[in-house]
Amino acid sequence: MSDAIPDISFRCPTDLAVTPLTLRRVAVVGQCLLAGWPGVLKEIYPKSECDLFLFNNLQELPAAPPRPVGEYDFQTVAIPLRSVVPETAYFTLNYNDVNGYAALFDASAQRLRQFFAQAMRWNRSHGLLTFVVNFLVPQQNPLGRLLPRYDLRNFVYFVERLNQILAEEVAAYTNAYLFDLDQVVASMGRRHVLDDVILHMNHGAVLSDSSAEADRGRIEPATNVSHVYPGQIHHAIKLSWIELLAMFRTTQQLDMVKLVVTDIDDTIWRGVAAETTTHGGDALEGWPLGYIEALCYLKRRGVLLAVLSKNEESLLEPIWRQLLGARLPLDNFAVRKINWRPKVENFAAILEECNVLPQNVVFIDDNPVERASIVAAYPRVRAFGPNPHLWRRILLWSPETQVPTITTESAQRTAMIHSQVERETQRKVMSREEFLASLKLEVLLRRMETVEDSSFPRALELTNKSNQFNTTGQRWTPQEIRTALAEGLELWTFEVTDRFTSYGLVGVVFAKDGRFLQFLMSCRVVGLEVEVAVIAQLTKAMARADRPVSAELKETELNLLARDVWRRCGFELRDGVWRLLDSEALRVPAHVSFV
Repeated sequence: MSDAIPDISFRCPTDLAVTPLTLRRVAVVGQCLLAGWPGVLKEIYPKSECDLFLFNNLQELPAAPPRPVGEYDFQTVAIPLRSVVPETAYFTLNYNDVNGYAALFDASAQRLRQFFAQAMRWNRSHGLLTFVVNFLVPQQNPLGRLLPRYDLRNFVYFVERLNQILAEEVAAYTNAYLFDLDQVVASMGRRHVLDDVILHMNHGAVLSDSSAEADRGRIEPATNVSHVYPGQIHHAIKLSWIELLAMFRTTQQLDMVKLVVTDIDDTIWRGVAAETTTHGGDALEGWPLGYIEALCYLKRRGVLLAVLSKNEESLLEPIWRQLLGARLPLDNFAVRKINWRPKVENFAAILEECNVLPQNVVFIDDNPVERASIVAAYPRVRAFGPNPHLWRRILLWSPETQVPTITTESAQRTAMIHSQVERETQRKVMSREEFLASLKLEVLLRRMETVEDSSFPRALELTNKSNQFNTTGQRWTPQEIRTALAEGLELWTFEVTDRFTSYGLVGVVFAKDGRFLQFLMSCRVVGLEVEVAVIAQLTKAMARADRPVSAELKETELNLLARDVWRRCGFELRDGVWRLLDSEALRVPAHVSFV
């Protein structure tokens, strides 16, 4: 029996997926390359709808799609390469005319920008989540294998450079991402998809029998394209949708992994290091180095790392330094539990120190007994370990470990946990009043006016990741926030600093017409009365003589930490609404200052 990974999940592993993705309606906008895409999506998600809008040249899209924008989960946009680089512009260029090729590229880049601006109309005006398809890169240098590769006279490089321009344009938009169709096609094999074995390269499309009838009158009728070059177009479109849906899953932050807990022996390296006196290259070469590198990339994305091993830490540290050196310092792990206690006990301590829920944790261990014990205690933990050849791909390519953007707070998350552990150590040896006063807490509270604000990606990330301290648990899309801001929503964020560290942006508040619609905060600052300070500060601005400040609270499965926040701040529940009858009684705690 083969253990080979099927094509359908090769690039987009499903091993970490728990929650099914729901898809309502998608818009497909652009060139005729996309004509067959709606039908294939219907095969994958029969209950979904897909609206197709084909355009070439510089025709203008309608001001809005035919259905209300809120009904669309996202749109996919593809610019026609042929309109960007018409064949009349490059067919007759002389090889020695280097300046001519440079001028052609500049003109093509300008046309690309014009096309792109038209295609992004719905994103620009309505904030619709958009995935922009890049151009398919030709299979060979048309000038020959021996001619310069990285030269604009090589159309392969020419298209690659256009893809760079396209990526730069996408980056200038909010709620828009580049969809690397060219890479998807390359993974399955360009020869099975691209039509540049027959058609001019700026056609930039896929193999097709569409012109077969036109060739029937030849003296010797031409064989259908599909007989000479058997294509896998349907399969390529299906894989493209799988990739797009994985990207959509990441933007929705479904089943996101916040912490990876890893064993050491036969996991970080081969064998049991403490049982040998020599540690050669075999301990790391191959899958161990791939796994180690994957952990490094996860840390850069903002995923916390923890090590959990039955070992003697004092004996293990010199072996670690000898084997790993600077590749993966032990400080890269937010928490280390290297001792002989049962792993379930250590695992509980890791969850507490990292303030992470079990369903946001991946546990990797070569021992099936240890994996079973952890899953028995925490059924929602995702655990694996039998085949180390799968680990790197699952960890790096799964949508549940990826993020739409890497914020400053994400990149510094491990250092924050280290500071938090130090802070909690201080808490245990001081009275509560002394401890809070010693922190020198400072809060920066600011109102966010637009989704173009530089802090918006972090605010959105926190809104859609926070579970435990979240008064309603509501998730928002950028287009929903954009619309709500236009309709009077107040969006506030707050950052926190103490003498141990800067925690960055740790809280978001949604308010309107004197009512707190949603209050959410990172667990990193829970217990410091930051929430009381922020609510007290905001009520000063929200209070009016003709109405009390009010707040909403919806209990979810996970928001136990937030359920008493309004009561602690002096709100009373009346007729199903939390109301602050005496706003003067709510004051900023003395140990918190605003900057």
